[in-house]
Amino acid sequence: MEICLVCRKKQRFIFSYQNFLYYRCGNCQLVSTYPLPTTKTIKNYYENKFKKENYELSNKYSKRHKLVYTKYVKILKARLRDKNQMLEGKKVLDVGCFTGEFLETLQKENADVYGLELQDTAARIANNKLPGKVLKKDVMNYNFPQKKYDVITLLGVVEHVANPMKLLRKSFQLLKKGGTLMIQTPNSSSFLARTMGKSWPPYSPIEHIHIFSRKSLNHALKKCGFQSISFKADWKKLPVWYVYNNFNYFGPQFHRILKPLHILLNKSRIVLPFYIGEMIVTATKK
Repeated sequence: MEICLVCRKKQRFIFSYQNFLYYRCGNCQLVSTYPLPTTKTIKNYYENKFKKENYELSNKYSKRHKLVYTKYVKILKARLRDKNQMLEGKKVLDVGCFTGEFLETLQKENADVYGLELQDTAARIANNKLPGKVLKKDVMNYNFPQKKYDVITLLGVVEHVANPMKLLRKSFQLLKKGGTLMIQTPNSSSFLARTMGKSWPPYSPIEHIHIFSRKSLNHALKKCGFQSISFKADWKKLPVWYVYNNFNYFGPQFHRILKPLHILLNKSRIVLPFYIGEMIVTATKK
C-alpha cells in the first residue's frame, strides 16, 4: 500500500507508464511515481539530459524564457504590492536556478539575488553570469550565510524532488516572517491532466516524481505554516518550434503525430500562449 506524503492517506494505482507505476491520493489528489528513483539515478539522469534532450534544448535556446520570466516577475511584484512591499532590494533565493535567466530578470528589478543549482554545467553557466551569486549546493544540506530571505522561488522544482514536503518546510525556515514563496509546477487536477491520462506531458518518470493538485499543494503549504495561498493557471508564451521539439521528451506521442510537419514547425518563429495544465502559486510565511 502506498501512502500520500502530504495527507498520509492511501494512494491508489491509476496506470503504469515507461516501467513506472503511478498512484493518486484519493483524498488530496497528489500523484506519485513508484518506485521512487534513487539519488544516483536522478543525478545520472540530469547529467544526461543536460548534454542532450530537453535541458540541452533549454540551455541552447535560453532566450525563449524572456517572456515567461518577465511574466513571473510581474506576478511576484503584484503579490508584493498587495503587502505594500517592493521587489527592489529584496533578498531573493531561486532554488534550482538552472543557468540563471530568471535571476538576471530579477536583478534588472534591483533585487538582491541568490541561486542554487545542482547540475554542474548549469551552475557554472549561471555563476559566470552572476559571479558569486550562484552556488552548486543542495538546499536541504547547505548552511546558508544569508540566514533569511524575503522571497524564495521554486520554478519547476517541487515535482522533481523525492520529498517535496521537506523542501517546503526548508523554504518556510529560510523565509523571513511575512516572506513570500512562489512556486511553478504542473497541476495534476487540471482539465488537461484529467482528460489526457498518461498522455499528459508532465507525466515524465524520474524527472517528475510527485505531481501536486491544487488541493494537495494548498494542504501541503498550510501544513508547513504558509497562509494567503493564491493559485493561477500558467499560460506561457513560447515559440512553436520550441514546443514541438520539447514534445520529443514530454509527450512523445504528439511529436510523432506532428513529425510530418517538422520542417514547417522548426522554421516557424511564431510565438503563441501555451497551456499544458501548470499552475503558479504564491504564499506567505506567517
